[in-house]
Amino acid sequence: MKNFLEASLIAADFWNLEREFSKLKKTKVRWIHYDIMDGHYVPNITIGSCELDSLVKKISIPLDLHFMVSNPDYIVPHFIKRYSKKRIANITVHLESTKNIKKLSNLVRKNKIGFGLAINPSTPINRLIREFKYIDLALVMTVRPGLAGQKIIPSSFKKIAQLRKYLDNKKIDIPIQVDGGIKMNNVSELIKSGANIIVSGTGIFGTKDYRKTTDKMLKIIK
Repeated sequence: MKNFLEASLIAADFWNLEREFSKLKKTKVRWIHYDIMDGHYVPNITIGSCELDSLVKKISIPLDLHFMVSNPDYIVPHFIKRYSKKRIANITVHLESTKNIKKLSNLVRKNKIGFGLAINPSTPINRLIREFKYIDLALVMTVRPGLAGQKIIPSSFKKIAQLRKYLDNKKIDIPIQVDGGIKMNNVSELIKSGANIIVSGTGIFGTKDYRKTTDKMLKIIK
């Protein structure tokens, strides 16, 4: 698949979301990364269905829902029922907190939504390898999940490269998504390591000109 860029909403100005999206419309970001955190699995509580109700009515950019929650097997079906016919491109859950990956994958895919599986920095890739037949993308967290604005963990590059090598050797066509601490100065190394989908929060929203920033990132990514 072709490499592409996502904007992570967690770093946006929530008092001015309409303005933020008007600026994003002028960019070539393919998806909006929407983090749902419960304060249990990660030490933060973010947006949920109330905000999403308003968002899906007004945006034209597809959404990528990332569930950082302790009970995705319970929560995700509710979101599927509510938003299956909206602009949801992908739903990602964490391997560490999902009890029945096969069942959840079948439910998500049945509703014509991609299904992703995320692993934390401390989780080895061999745990992810067992689940490839159930997923449409593999998310390698490049920071500890839960808080925006962290610095990328240097060992992430080696981990991504190991996963890329395995996928290529086995001829498995699953994109590698990366999320956390991603800015202009590390996009190139992430791509060289084998990442396909770049998720950036403060790397985009922390700049003055989103279009200029994303255009520069996309030149590296593509």
